[in-house]
Amino acid sequence: MLNLMIVDDEPFMLKGLINIIEKGQTPCSEIVSANDGFDALEKLENYRPDLLITDIQMPEMNGLELIRKARERGLCNRFIILTGYDDPAYLHQAIRCKVIDYLLKPINKAELYDVMSNISLELLAAEDEAGSPSQADQDHNVPGVDYDQMSRNVKKIIRHIESHYKENISLDHIAEHVYLHPNYISSLFRKETGLTLIHYLHLFRIKKAKTLMLGDSEDSLHRISEQVGYESVRHFFSVFKKYCGVTPSEYRQHYKMNESLSSRK
Repeated sequence: MLNLMIVDDEPFMLKGLINIIEKGQTPCSEIVSANDGFDALEKLENYRPDLLITDIQMPEMNGLELIRKARERGLCNRFIILTGYDDPAYLHQAIRCKVIDYLLKPINKAELYDVMSNISLELLAAEDEAGSPSQADQDHNVPGVDYDQMSRNVKKIIRHIESHYKENISLDHIAEHVYLHPNYISSLFRKETGLTLIHYLHLFRIKKAKTLMLGDSEDSLHRISEQVGYESVRHFFSVFKKYCGVTPSEYRQHYKMNESLSSRK
């Protein structure tokens, strides 16, 4: 989760931004506010946020100076500028300060959520670096999906699906657990995999179901449907036939028939 500090000398803007973030299902665990640069530096001595969002135009110490002082003192190293000034001079200074983004007021909520989600994901990845799937994982990969070319964001989504496919998960559920905005992960996932999240989830569940059906287990199809995340066996049959062209029963019977013929040769 993300610890955040917001700095703005306008109380109305400060309160409004906090409200937007708190109601936006962003990955923030704590938000501390400051009214100006000096107030922020004082609070930063005891509160070391993962991210600091600041306005530029503030009395006595502007946001760019605050960023430089905070970075020099090692109080924070991730910054976003949120300002009403679309000024190239400010933008160039912000680039030199190595800010993560330069956002303009009025606030674009989706843009802000996406930036914060990406930062949160980077923090999570630092603890649990998302690498390429192991050989064991590759045995269950969905055909046609290029796992090696995926971004860290999509790898994180897929890892969550692989861990929770047995549960009743949805787009909102996935977004909540990987700390990304639903609209963002939906478009990003489709762009990188060519599949919707639900399409991928069905294909992954079917792959797991096939492994169970063709293994040594003699579990009923009802039991197998539950094991791969379908509450209704009828729904499982419908999805399986949609993507495989045959019912689970026909698929299992066809496999056993081929296996029997092979053993007689």
